[in-house]
Amino acid sequence: MDIRTKRLNEAFHASGLSQSELCEKANINKGALSSYLSGRYFPKQIALEKLSSALNVSISYLMGFDDSSQKKVSSRPLPSNIILPSAHKLPVMGTICAGDGVVCEDDYQGTFIVDIDVKADYCLKVHGDSMIGANIYDGDIVFISKSYDFVQDQIYAIERLDYNEASLKRVTQDGDTLILNPCNPEYHAMVTDYEEVRIIGRCVGVLHKYV
Repeated sequence: MDIRTKRLNEAFHASGLSQSELCEKANINKGALSSYLSGRYFPKQIALEKLSSALNVSISYLMGFDDSSQKKVSSRPLPSNIILPSAHKLPVMGTICAGDGVVCEDDYQGTFIVDIDVKADYCLKVHGDSMIGANIYDGDIVFISKSYDFVQDQIYAIERLDYNEASLKRVTQDGDTLILNPCNPEYHAMVTDYEEVRIIGRCVGVLHKYV
């Protein structure tokens, strides 16, 4: 059994929830959950976020990266010439739109090792040029944190609920209204609310693609 499928089953059984209860809590259909638990498919980005939240485990755990119970730490100190790296792995969950009308691809694409000071949950590859004014370019890697306190005029990953589309935008809020601003004069701002979009995380870092 794939480690990811095994972790999902372990987290599911540890939760004490029934499949119906988990489906309701994570807002996913029962057929999809059955496929995930059997290993036929692995949940993509949005479903993975919902499951990790519903099961109260991290995405990194479900991806098979974190498992402190399997780590054995020796009480003997390491030799003075050995330095442990201050880094951790993040899953690269696919691509995110930085333009208009491009659906986010949310397929797992491997891992990315970043400095431990980067407080992110996963990475996304940028597709498009709507954020070039914020120095975020096509092909860059952005680091997304699911945990955040909303701050006006910061850059967030936004899911459009009606189109199953995700994109990067600079967001401002006025009451119940959200204004999603691109950082490129070639694109137009979008005015919406929380009934039409969901903030799935804040951009906390960018790695530029150099060619």
